[in-house]
Amino acid sequence: MTGCDAICPGRVLRPADPGYDAARQLFNGMHDPRPALIAMPAGTAELSRLVEWAAGSGLPTAVRSTGHNVAGTASAPGGLVIDLRLMNGVRVDPGRCLARVQGGATWADLDAAAARHGLAVTGGTFDTTGVAGLTLGGGVGHLMARYGLACDNVVSFDLVPPAGGRLAVTRDNDPELDWGMRGAGHNFGVVAEFTFGLHPVPHVYGGVVAYPGHAMAEAVRLFRDLAEEAPDELVLIMLLERYGPRQEAAAVMSVCYCGDREPYVRELTRRLRGPELLDWRIERRSYVSMQQILGRLPYGLRHYWSPRCTAALPDELIDALVARFEAGRWRGPWNDTVYIEEFHGAVRATPGSAVPFRRARFNVTGMAIWEPPESDDEQIAWARSVSAAAEPWAVAGDGYPNYLSDRAAAAGPRRTFGADAHDRLVALKRRLDPGNLLRHNYNLDPVVHQ
Repeated sequence: MTGCDAICPGRVLRPADPGYDAARQLFNGMHDPRPALIAMPAGTAELSRLVEWAAGSGLPTAVRSTGHNVAGTASAPGGLVIDLRLMNGVRVDPGRCLARVQGGATWADLDAAAARHGLAVTGGTFDTTGVAGLTLGGGVGHLMARYGLACDNVVSFDLVPPAGGRLAVTRDNDPELDWGMRGAGHNFGVVAEFTFGLHPVPHVYGGVVAYPGHAMAEAVRLFRDLAEEAPDELVLIMLLERYGPRQEAAAVMSVCYCGDREPYVRELTRRLRGPELLDWRIERRSYVSMQQILGRLPYGLRHYWSPRCTAALPDELIDALVARFEAGRWRGPWNDTVYIEEFHGAVRATPGSAVPFRRARFNVTGMAIWEPPESDDEQIAWARSVSAAAEPWAVAGDGYPNYLSDRAAAAGPRRTFGADAHDRLVALKRRLDPGNLLRHNYNLDPVVHQ
């Protein structure tokens, strides 16, 4: 055996092998690449050898944590996929409130392990998302206003860089690289294991409340007003979508309050019940239950997401977003959604990372989800029309790169991160990955300034 077969014996798939098609499938069905090799390391030693081999092979190389990235960056047509699915272990130390999480784990893996000890950490609002991909791009989640983004909770990164070796990256031993890993970390190496700090979260008051389509603008204004006054314990998300078995037009608000002030809970409930209700599913529940509240989408659906982070959510923008939702024509079981997240508290106050969107107040995303390929052009145009409506209030270029579907339509990392931060990040890229092996991402080109 030679090459990656010797490194991962019996765990390298080629196009003619059984299981190849299932292994190469990505979350976004718009991307259907056929890599030449899919190699599955079983531990950090194999991963280190595989990255070293990839750097010398000349093959286009992508890293797959769970394949959930909407831009399809977890595969390389005709190249090598370093597939971390066998490295999905989670070990919790409840006494120290720490979790060691391998690079192929999902948020469902981490949530379940931490919850057994009454602990949690900010993670993806769709729990099938990979821990690695979400964290390295920032990591928005239901606990972010109180405990920061997912990346803010990382104590250390066990990093395998293309330039060779293995690095334990912390704020103390390499503060510049630690800064860059939090927001642009896909560029510098493959994370074999994260160490997260955990927090006591025995339960939350949360769930979803749905308002009928004719009250959509009123509901979005309520969402904005609650967000502007919210304590750090509260995180809200608004979805303009088709809801329930009858696929009714609705404004659906996700609510997660992780505090213990009962007078505030009563006042929050009163205000949420103010507009006409279509459905009410807010109650005291486990954090794991909250993490599953938005459901789980199957792999293989077609997605196009177009995000913009904004400084505000004025009435003019709210009305435009409602109009954009109403203009959506797809009526299948998966539908066009205007997805609005709000940022306050620790998201905006936590220093020491390259995350580009901390100065934003809202993240507005047109999420088109459909099945037939013949609808591609129409669906892409609809999603882009949502971000175009938000553009007059936009900050930080592309905003949240984890939601960006189309690199060709991107403003570019220099505009997104800002000139000074971008130059620092490119310097790190030149140190860690001078050959740009890891370029299937929101890429920091070490040669050409973007």
